[in-house]
Amino acid sequence: MTTTGFEKRIAAACPHLSRSKVQRLALKLAKRAERMQEEFDFYAALKVLGISSDPTALTAIKNMETAA
Repeated sequence: MTTTGFEKRIAAACPHLSRSKVQRLALKLAKRAERMQEEFDFYAALKVLGISSDPTALTAIKNMETAA
Protein backbone atom coordinates (compact mmCIF):
# COMPACT_ATOMS: atom_id res chain seq x y z
CA MET A 1 0.00 0.00 0.00
CA THR A 2 1.22 3.49 -0.74
CA THR A 3 1.52 6.43 1.62
CA THR A 4 -1.57 7.96 0.01
CA GLY A 5 -3.51 4.77 0.66
CA PHE A 6 -2.51 4.85 4.31
CA GLU A 7 -3.48 8.54 4.49
CA LYS A 8 -6.96 7.81 3.19
CA ARG A 9 -7.50 4.94 5.63
CA ILE A 10 -6.24 6.92 8.62
CA ALA A 11 -8.32 9.98 7.70
CA ALA A 12 -11.42 7.81 7.33
CA ALA A 13 -10.85 6.04 10.65
CA CYS A 14 -9.85 9.17 12.61
CA PRO A 15 -11.53 12.25 11.16
CA HIS A 16 -10.56 14.36 14.20
CA LEU A 17 -6.82 14.23 13.32
CA SER A 18 -5.21 17.13 11.48
CA ARG A 19 -4.00 16.60 7.93
CA SER A 20 -0.35 16.98 8.94
CA LYS A 21 -0.73 14.36 11.68
CA VAL A 22 -2.41 12.00 9.22
CA GLN A 23 0.45 12.51 6.75
CA ARG A 24 3.12 11.83 9.39
CA LEU A 25 1.37 8.66 10.55
CA ALA A 26 0.89 7.46 6.97
CA LEU A 27 4.57 8.02 6.20
CA LYS A 28 5.59 6.06 9.30
CA LEU A 29 3.28 3.20 8.38
CA ALA A 30 4.48 3.10 4.79
CA LYS A 31 8.12 2.99 5.88
CA ARG A 32 7.38 0.31 8.47
CA ALA A 33 5.48 -1.79 5.93
CA GLU A 34 8.37 -1.46 3.48
CA ARG A 35 10.89 -2.56 6.12
CA MET A 36 8.67 -5.49 7.03
CA GLN A 37 8.67 -6.65 3.41
CA GLU A 38 12.46 -6.38 3.24
CA GLU A 39 13.33 -7.89 6.61
CA PHE A 40 10.89 -10.76 6.78
CA ASP A 41 9.59 -13.37 4.45
CA PHE A 42 6.17 -12.32 3.16
CA TYR A 43 4.53 -15.62 4.05
CA ALA A 44 6.04 -15.57 7.54
CA ALA A 45 4.57 -12.09 7.99
CA LEU A 46 1.15 -13.37 6.93
CA LYS A 47 1.43 -16.19 9.44
CA VAL A 48 2.28 -13.72 12.23
CA LEU A 49 -0.81 -11.70 11.31
CA GLY A 50 -2.93 -14.86 11.39
CA ILE A 51 -3.55 -14.86 7.66
CA SER A 52 -3.11 -18.27 6.11
CA SER A 53 -1.74 -18.84 2.63
CA ASP A 54 -3.07 -22.38 2.42
CA PRO A 55 -4.34 -23.51 -1.00
CA THR A 56 -7.77 -24.59 0.21
CA ALA A 57 -10.13 -23.26 2.83
CA LEU A 58 -10.32 -26.64 4.55
CA THR A 59 -6.54 -26.82 4.95
CA ALA A 60 -6.48 -23.25 6.24
CA ILE A 61 -9.08 -24.02 8.91
CA LYS A 62 -7.23 -27.18 10.00
CA ASN A 63 -3.97 -25.22 10.29
CA MET A 64 -5.65 -22.47 12.30
CA GLU A 65 -7.18 -25.02 14.68
CA THR A 66 -3.84 -26.73 15.30
CA ALA A 67 -1.97 -23.42 15.71
CA ALA A 68 -4.24 -22.14 18.48
